[in-house]
Amino acid sequence: MRQNQRPLLRSLFSGLLALGLPLGGALVLASVPGGVARAGDLKVRLAGIDALRPSALASATAADKHLYTLRELDPLVPQKYTTIAAKADKDVTVAIYGAGDPSLAFKFGATIRLAGGRAVPATVVVPPGTPVFFRNDDPFTHHIVGKGLERDLKPGESHKLVPEGKGVTIYGDTLIPSVKAWIAVDDGVIANVWPQPDGSLKVPDMAAAEFTIKAWFEGNAKASTSFKVPATGSVEIKDPLAVGPVPPSSSSSAK
Repeated sequence: MRQNQRPLLRSLFSGLLALGLPLGGALVLASVPGGVARAGDLKVRLAGIDALRPSALASATAADKHLYTLRELDPLVPQKYTTIAAKADKDVTVAIYGAGDPSLAFKFGATIRLAGGRAVPATVVVPPGTPVFFRNDDPFTHHIVGKGLERDLKPGESHKLVPEGKGVTIYGDTLIPSVKAWIAVDDGVIANVWPQPDGSLKVPDMAAAEFTIKAWFEGNAKASTSFKVPATGSVEIKDPLAVGPVPPSSSSSAK
C-alpha cells in the first residue's frame, strides 16, 4: 500500500464505523510503534450463531405477552424458517483488542441505528470515554430508556451518550419491545467489526502485532481467541469461534 493512501483509508474506516454500518471485514488500522507496515489479513469463522436467541425478539413475539412487534410470522412458512435466531451481521459484534490507537476506529464514536424496529448493531464495545450515538433511521418515533437516557427520538434524530465507567448497560424502547441495545465499555478495545451473514469474517490490512478478538452477543463476550499477525503473510484461524452450541457436523463444515 502506498504511503499516501493510508490517510484516505483511515478516514473511510472511521466514517463507516461512525455510521454504525456492519462492515463484515473492516480495516483495522492499528498504530504500532516504530511504523510497522501493514502485514496481512485475518480470516476467521464464527459458529453457533443459530443457537443464539435474541431476547428482545423472543420477548416481543411471545404468544402470552400480546406485545407489538414489526416481525410477523407467517403460519404457512415452515417453523425451521421462522425460528427466532441471531443474525451474524447485526447481533454479534467482534471487538478487536491489542496494540493500536482506538481513536482511529472511534474517532467519531460509535453509532447504534434504530432501523426496522431493532437496534443495529445490537452491541457495541467501546473504550472508556467513547461517545455512543443512538440514531433513529425508522419513519416513526422511538422512546429510548436506560442509564443516563430517557427521551423520544423522532425520525432522523440522534442522541449522544457518553457511558460512565466500565461495564455493560442495556437500553430499550418502551414503544417497540423488539428494540434492545447493549453498550459495553472495556479496556484495550481498538475496533469493532461484524461478520458476514454466514458467520465469516475477514479483517484486511492488519498490523504486524499480537491481537485478541472477542465475539459479543447481548453485552456478553461469548468467545475469544488470541493470535499474532506476522511481519509478512496473513492469519487464518482454522477452528471456528463458537459463540453457541455447535453440532458436530456444523463444526466440521465451518472449518
